[in-house]
Amino acid sequence: MPINAMARLFGRSPFVPLQLHLDKISDCVEASVALLERICAGDTTNIDKEARAVSKLEHKADLVKNDIRNNLPRGLFMAIDRSQLLEILSLQDSIADQGEDIAVLMSIRPVKILAELSEPLKEYIEGNLNAFHKVKEVIRELDALIESGFGGSEANRVDGMIEAVAIAEHECDIMQRKLMKGVLDHEDELSVGDFFIWQRLLHEIAGISNYSEKLANRVRMLLTLK
Repeated sequence: MPINAMARLFGRSPFVPLQLHLDKISDCVEASVALLERICAGDTTNIDKEARAVSKLEHKADLVKNDIRNNLPRGLFMAIDRSQLLEILSLQDSIADQGEDIAVLMSIRPVKILAELSEPLKEYIEGNLNAFHKVKEVIRELDALIESGFGGSEANRVDGMIEAVAIAEHECDIMQRKLMKGVLDHEDELSVGDFFIWQRLLHEIAGISNYSEKLANRVRMLLTLK
């Protein structure tokens, strides 16, 4: 994005560039989830190609992130401190990194799908994606928070949305533990390599909801500091 264009976005609101960045991250996360869903259905063709596509989407998100950092206004009044905005930006970036890590892992070795764990894995993937969608809604409300002075009914509403992210992340934790137990119950059907991929994949997927919760909590800090 041209420098002047990014500067104009900051002129509208310090949060508009963050929302633009989150849109790029969403493309990356959705693509990695689509790849996982295809693997769950037993289709492992063109995994390398699709993993490279996810990496390209993560790179596009990185370009927007760098553009924001390079054009962040200095010495001007903003609704939040530069450091706070950069912390939010960094947490958003971590979600994109998780999406890429998932795709890269699957390109190295697609997870061996076990019949009894197929549906629980799909639910786990969807649960993490749900947490991400919920924090996207929180970030979309930041402009309204500015207008309300980070207080009143709008702040209470956003606080409730943040709590919903925390609940979604907790539900993912429960699903992760059950899935790991299921993997251990079927360890005789898995090679050492297969077991490692299962363990690593569950951890990488969990990063989506974990970082989503951290991002939501960072917004909650804005509410408490105002």
